[in-house]
Amino acid sequence: MRDLMVDIVDLVRSEIPKLVRKTLEALIVLYVHNRDTVTELAEQGCAQTDDFDWLKQLRYFVEENPDIPGQKDMFVRLTNSFLGYAYEYLGNSSRLVVTPLTDR
Repeated sequence: MRDLMVDIVDLVRSEIPKLVRKTLEALIVLYVHNRDTVTELAEQGCAQTDDFDWLKQLRYFVEENPDIPGQKDMFVRLTNSFLGYAYEYLGNSSRLVVTPLTDR
């Protein structure tokens, strides 16, 4: 993953269209946040999939759709919540930072 991130940073530093730059910058911010979150969980000793510190993270899964047998779909889990991901487009917004308050 680190090599991929270096490639993306190099790409952002090159001449690219504004929209592509904005998308990649948001991707970098989210990547760094996720990397830091995983590092923090490991340092806290979170090693089981049923640890609350892991369960309270927003997690995405591709799983069998319980309503449509034989079809796999994207689902989002947070603690005991299980929601179908509807592929909503929220626009291409920039993110300056991810904090515990903006992470909720």
